[in-house]
Amino acid sequence: MDKSPQIKIELINIQLGCMLKVARLKKNLSQHDLALTLDTDPTAIGRIERAEVISGWDKIFKLAEELQIDFAMLFSLQPKNHLLGLIEEIIHLEEKLTSEKEKYYSNLKQEVKEKFRKLSIL
Repeated sequence: MDKSPQIKIELINIQLGCMLKVARLKKNLSQHDLALTLDTDPTAIGRIERAEVISGWDKIFKLAEELQIDFAMLFSLQPKNHLLGLIEEIIHLEEKLTSEKEKYYSNLKQEVKEKFRKLSIL
């Protein structure tokens, strides 16, 4: 069974969360502020940004509209270096970069590299 579609879905989910988070941070919005605007739960915003859930397209569409992101771009898997660059951008934009968050982003970068490595050998 070809595992590449599942790996691509996982990478797109990470990419989507990173793109949304970068846009939110650039607008100086907290997850709470964004959630209030969209009449949703801040926890849901965080889970989407961390790729913990695969959210419905309707929620993603509302987030993309509010953050002025091209909805279609969220679902077009970008090259590895682009995705790693998004993670680096998040690190630079984070105002409260704790050691826990640093570890999370370091692990996320490793996860992205490993998933792209697996794609290249499938």
